[in-house]
Amino acid sequence: MGNEQQDRPGDPLTALLDQVRLRLRDLDDGEPASYIPELGRVDPDLFGLSLCALDGQVYASGDTTTPFTVQSVSKPFVFALALADHGLENVLARVGAEPSGEAFNSIRLEPVTGRPPNPMVNAGAIVTSSLVAGDGPDERSARILEGLSAFAGRPLKVDEAVFASERATGDRNRALAYLMHNAGSLTGDVEEQLAVYFRQCSVLVTCEDLAVMHATLAGGGVNPVTGDRVVAPRHAQHVLAVMATCGMYDASGQWMLQVGMPAKSGVSGAIGVALPGQFGIGVFSPPLEEKGNSVRGIAACHLISDQFGLHLMRATVPQRRPLPPRSLHPAPLRSLRHRPRSQREALDARPDRIRVHVLQGDLDFATAEQTLRAARELPGAVSWFVLDLTRVGRVETVAADLLRALGEDLRTRGTRMVLADPDERQAMARPADEFPDLGRALESCEDGLLAELGLDPDAPVPLADCDLFGRADARVRAALADAFDTLRLPEGETVEPPGARLSGRIVLWYVESGRLAVCADSVSTVRTWSAGPGAALTPADFPARMSRQVLAERDTVCRTLTAEGLMRLRASVPEAVAVLERAPLEGAETVDRADTA
Repeated sequence: MGNEQQDRPGDPLTALLDQVRLRLRDLDDGEPASYIPELGRVDPDLFGLSLCALDGQVYASGDTTTPFTVQSVSKPFVFALALADHGLENVLARVGAEPSGEAFNSIRLEPVTGRPPNPMVNAGAIVTSSLVAGDGPDERSARILEGLSAFAGRPLKVDEAVFASERATGDRNRALAYLMHNAGSLTGDVEEQLAVYFRQCSVLVTCEDLAVMHATLAGGGVNPVTGDRVVAPRHAQHVLAVMATCGMYDASGQWMLQVGMPAKSGVSGAIGVALPGQFGIGVFSPPLEEKGNSVRGIAACHLISDQFGLHLMRATVPQRRPLPPRSLHPAPLRSLRHRPRSQREALDARPDRIRVHVLQGDLDFATAEQTLRAARELPGAVSWFVLDLTRVGRVETVAADLLRALGEDLRTRGTRMVLADPDERQAMARPADEFPDLGRALESCEDGLLAELGLDPDAPVPLADCDLFGRADARVRAALADAFDTLRLPEGETVEPPGARLSGRIVLWYVESGRLAVCADSVSTVRTWSAGPGAALTPADFPARMSRQVLAERDTVCRTLTAEGLMRLRASVPEAVAVLERAPLEGAETVDRADTA
């Protein structure tokens, strides 16, 4: 195959497309459309699958750059051009919008008006191509080619051999055109109108072109690659509605029942799919079933819809609260854990090792795809990629699948994905470490980084070795250590913080071993901050305006300095108090200010 990718390591979304394509590659039912001689000569083994997100990123698997003629997949786009040139009411006066329940080349017309049933069958498409603005057939053909190129985001051209083959063998379409001309729904010279239609069907595209074209419809008429508006949002909406009900001919009802996405097929083996507000898909595989639709293309769309949960009619859960748009945090973050100076300096010197990506609102395909892109663009030094899901409401199946795949992909690249998810959505947690909030997720990443650097974040730090004492001599250090009391807290025990009734005289806490956290109450999982070995805390770290509890998350040994102990120390070894007053306390006031407040 011309564009095989199975041996190329790719991103998680490409890998999922590869899985779909490779699973169906050996499906050999159906035959190419031999009634058009040029189409009958196409290699039946060709198989490509492309997806275009609404920001223009294209994902490809298989033969996605092999050109083929667009055939009936052109019909929605030419319908859009006719709507843009004449408006909905004028177009509906000449062609209906009802499912026919019959084959693509049905000769059934509306009894009184002679209108074809919809723009997706051949009769309707012949009428809509005649409605595209232009002074004669050459100008209309040029306008259609220009319009299809605008949808694809690049210049397209016509396969002249296929055009000649279509024109020479199109007797049924010719009969349809004369019937409509006789009924009054098709005006002008019949052969000229047919030439425009045959030429439209003979435009060369690729799988990737179809994905971009359908992403343009899914995005309300704006091409995601070029950023150009091709048609108005209302016209894109009307086209998608007709595709949903008529795009797969007499199989349209079953298609919407099982796949649930607006789509259009063509006898070249192409299928285009547009999921409004999310993406466009292009599939190409020449063998067709009896209704004229690609066998592998239909199977691929079924798998994608089932695996990703993309059916338009799927039940959704309302968001629990209004949420702001999602955003990528542009700078490294630090946790609120109190740490000794050596650990802080080590983390500050390596701000590029941990990256946080903040997701907000419902987590759908578009959000997950942008997250994949953000992960691909991570600097090589990043070892932890934290996804903050604390502001996420509903998580769609496709998003969970993609994030799970992302976790596996990052692991192969030496990067660990970490989730901050208060709802503990286990569907995504398998390849990732999961924590109930961003603070704990960041603390875990920082602990991992410190361990890599040989700095054990949980190793006890005796009071005599702490940062507080700076370069004080042994006599001063001994006097300071003797002034502190010892508080032992078993895991799970809570105490009132400094400033509360029972501990209001404590002016300094020092954690020798274990871990403390400030929580809203004794059973709360919401933490304000935590403190590990080597951390020193003053009353300023415990806001009096809020009810808090100090929780021992592990068996913890604290050394505490009371106001009385500080006064005795000031009387006996005044230079020791001066050492404390100069002590660098992370995020806290000095001991002197805390004592006199």
